[in-house]
Amino acid sequence: MEKASRTFRFLTAFPAFAGLSVTELERLYACTSLRVLGRGETATMAGEPVDDLAIVVSGRLKAREGGASGHESGQGDAVEAAAFFGRGPASSTHEALRETVLLSIAWDDLVAEFAAMPALIGSCLSHAFERRGAAASRVKPSPRLLICPAGANARLNEAQLDALLLAMEEMAEVRVLRRETFGGGLPGALAFDDPAMAHWLQEQELKFDVTVVIADGSDDAFAADAAGEADEIVFLAQGSAMGLSDLERHAIERRGPDRCSLIIASDGIENRKAAEWLPARPYHASLFIDFSVPRATTQLASALLGRGNTVAATSTGVYAAAILGALQAFEASGAPATALAVAGSAVLPAGMLACGVTLADAEDLFRELANPLLWKRAGRAEAGLYEASPVDALLGSALAGLDIALASRPFTALSLSLSTGEPAILCGGGLHVAVRAGLLPPGLLPPLITEDGAILVSGECEIEALLEAAERLSSAPPVFLHPAVPGLGPSPMSYRQAVGGSQFRLAPFQSPGPIDKRLRIETALGAYPSRGRRSVEGAPLTYAIPVADGINPMDWGEWTGLRDAAFDWMSAEIEKTRAP
Repeated sequence: MEKASRTFRFLTAFPAFAGLSVTELERLYACTSLRVLGRGETATMAGEPVDDLAIVVSGRLKAREGGASGHESGQGDAVEAAAFFGRGPASSTHEALRETVLLSIAWDDLVAEFAAMPALIGSCLSHAFERRGAAASRVKPSPRLLICPAGANARLNEAQLDALLLAMEEMAEVRVLRRETFGGGLPGALAFDDPAMAHWLQEQELKFDVTVVIADGSDDAFAADAAGEADEIVFLAQGSAMGLSDLERHAIERRGPDRCSLIIASDGIENRKAAEWLPARPYHASLFIDFSVPRATTQLASALLGRGNTVAATSTGVYAAAILGALQAFEASGAPATALAVAGSAVLPAGMLACGVTLADAEDLFRELANPLLWKRAGRAEAGLYEASPVDALLGSALAGLDIALASRPFTALSLSLSTGEPAILCGGGLHVAVRAGLLPPGLLPPLITEDGAILVSGECEIEALLEAAERLSSAPPVFLHPAVPGLGPSPMSYRQAVGGSQFRLAPFQSPGPIDKRLRIETALGAYPSRGRRSVEGAPLTYAIPVADGINPMDWGEWTGLRDAAFDWMSAEIEKTRAP
């Protein structure tokens, strides 16, 4: 029955079968079969009838043409489900990127079961077209991870590799494949392109949480083949060969930069040299960690496996103290954030945590921000309510040397661009820039103008973009944190309310980089609507942190109380999830 229980796991992940009883699942299981596709074989053809519901058990499919062109389906995803239930043609041709196992249910067999057990059709159709949550709707990575060296002519550091594999094996069932695993290069070796061998490998893959393929650079053909099939490619950087390797170029071409991440070993590369690895690598994530520190390696393994908590957080002004307290509660509970996406003033505590600064150290910066002498009224009302230079100087000094792209945990910050009117995702550059852009509601400080001329303000209302950014960082469902008061709308302490105006013309600002000095932007500050905002309830797990009435975003003296109250409340909420 072990095989059946594994099949049940894939059946219940599909919405139409999520609510079935054990008895109904057993009847449905009788209709299933396993179908193995070789690399390049098709699961469906665009325009042709879909007579089988196919759920990916292992491997990966890519839509080559049609309406879903470019979309990939991984473990647990159903292929052309709408066409199957609607008895329509396939919208796309889905081709196997590597040997892929599909759990297949024929329409005729399903209809026969419906006739024999009428209650089954009601159970299925009641769930068939329900909207799935954010975590379930996105493509999750299939469990095949390629680890290989970054940089030209580089080789893997065995000590770093062993530390990472050990951390992964402590939290998951890991299968490791190398070129030598099946006698590569020796007489009588098992070939990866042999169909029988491929089918056997797929059966083995089902017994593990993740398959890790190691390519150490000694066999270019093996490495290139593995990169073309991998679901996630991790490049380990150490040494001085910073140029893109042929394998990296091949991976970007075959799988795209969004499938690649860069891990820079801080015990192998100096901090001042680490940033030189980044410009040529448009990967979705880059980390800077010390493999000799077990905790850091464990956090890296958690992020790669999609374990732990991916935290999406937003706040306004001093409400960042509530996010600080909540993050401290997660750390203290032993379930820390493995990846963080943040907007608004939440960038301050979460960004420091992601960059390796302890949350206790973050309190010192809050204390300095609470100094009333820092907040000087601006002489020119049209530029902002408060002077920016004292705040800029404090943040530049306190956060010096902290680069988003060299964080020790996957991290991204989000602002709102006045230049484009759209959310701006900050995946690199100095942390102080992202903190300054979102520190206060728009209008209380002048907008931040970056070196490339972008005009940024706080993006605390851009919830949809924030959750999407969190989902790109890790396959773990995001935990969404935000203060419950004043909610997710415009702040009660907007520029308009502070000075009684209704519309303001922003004067040109001095910028260290080039900018069109004739630029003028007219807008009602402090009241930016969120486009296509996802409801709070739509997030997989949402914590609305209570904030006492009467506290506004500029009450920096309240930060200690906000932090402590959020820590106690969040600790209690986390404890509830552990209750039997």
